[in-house]
Amino acid sequence: MTNHTDRTDTTTVVDPLNDAVDGIGKTEEVTRIARSFDVLRRRFDAIEAGTEAKPDWFHLQSDCRLDRLAKADLEEALVRMHRCTLRGFKANNVDIEKRKPRREYWSTVARHGFHDFSELGWMKCYDSPFVEDYDYITPFMAGGINALDPYLVYSAVLGSHDYGVEDFVTTKLCQGVDTIIEPMSGTAEFCYQGHFRYPEFRYLMVDLDEDAKKHVESKPWLEGTERQYVIADVLDEQIWQRVKSFTATKSLSYIGKQSHHLFNAKQLFRLLEVATQHVDYFMLETPQISLPSEMDHEDEVTRPEMEDAGFKVGLIDEDDGAPNPFTNLMSFRLEASNARNKKTLFNYHDWTVWSQPTLVAMARILDLNVVYFHSDHDEFMCVDDVEEVEESDCLDNVTFMLFTRHPID
Repeated sequence: MTNHTDRTDTTTVVDPLNDAVDGIGKTEEVTRIARSFDVLRRRFDAIEAGTEAKPDWFHLQSDCRLDRLAKADLEEALVRMHRCTLRGFKANNVDIEKRKPRREYWSTVARHGFHDFSELGWMKCYDSPFVEDYDYITPFMAGGINALDPYLVYSAVLGSHDYGVEDFVTTKLCQGVDTIIEPMSGTAEFCYQGHFRYPEFRYLMVDLDEDAKKHVESKPWLEGTERQYVIADVLDEQIWQRVKSFTATKSLSYIGKQSHHLFNAKQLFRLLEVATQHVDYFMLETPQISLPSEMDHEDEVTRPEMEDAGFKVGLIDEDDGAPNPFTNLMSFRLEASNARNKKTLFNYHDWTVWSQPTLVAMARILDLNVVYFHSDHDEFMCVDDVEEVEESDCLDNVTFMLFTRHPID
């Protein structure tokens, strides 16, 4: 990664990790550095006047500290920030010692359209004109555990925000994809965030959760985006025939790791067989390689703003749901709790951790080609080409396994 800084040290251009191959590769990201609010305001003025392009990020450093602003000034800065960035901002110089002011700062930023659920920084959907409210803390402070929005909490602790549609359709393998399918979509973050970057794509979401559908359809979508949210069972072949008819040219299907683990072996095998007959590329997100028996009885996923508000969130084993080391079967729940109350947000009964070797074995039985996404190379790579486990990028990161009936070069 190469950084280029201009003389005023307010502009950084971040090049792709890899050189583009035949025009393929990551798009360049631009970060504007601001070390004072005078610099930040001049940037805002230029962008709002149309004389300067929006950067992907603003990186606030030195005296450009949001924690030193009065509330009204902070809110004004956040409103302009949202208008003037494609992705969001980074503010590692914020340092608030007391819990209540720290909590109020988080809620203010979240209400103004930015979340920090990713390691990348305070993010919004790519170039979204809509100011979305990510603040689930204020309702908790007013109404306690029962006032928590389960979908917002799920998104905060289990949502996948560091990877999106653009990471995969810019690979050499997935060139020409213009239809995104999200079976077992739930809150459909993959499609929703992706449509801001690619509003010309088609988006089809499938799930059995009526409440999730209402949640997704209540979100502000860009006008004119071709999309459908279908209530259906993804094991029904008819839905995949519908997927095929919905596809424009090539399609990419994505299921997150919290979803496909709900299937038993026969169901997952059938899903791989049927789905790959109707989509070009079928992708499953899988967790880091590890033994389920090594997982904690309670996996603490509490975020800092939750701790400041006085509650915690964890993945709690059911009484008879401890991980089985032979079958990888377990049962647990996503639970929020404080000193007075507990609330189950989502149940995961009979949930099987489908490891990468098992998925590869299923693919081989079905004569499917299988590759995995290597985040360091931003490309899909053959599972047979891994010489050492450390090179596979699957010990420290989630892995995206892609299955296809198309030949792979």
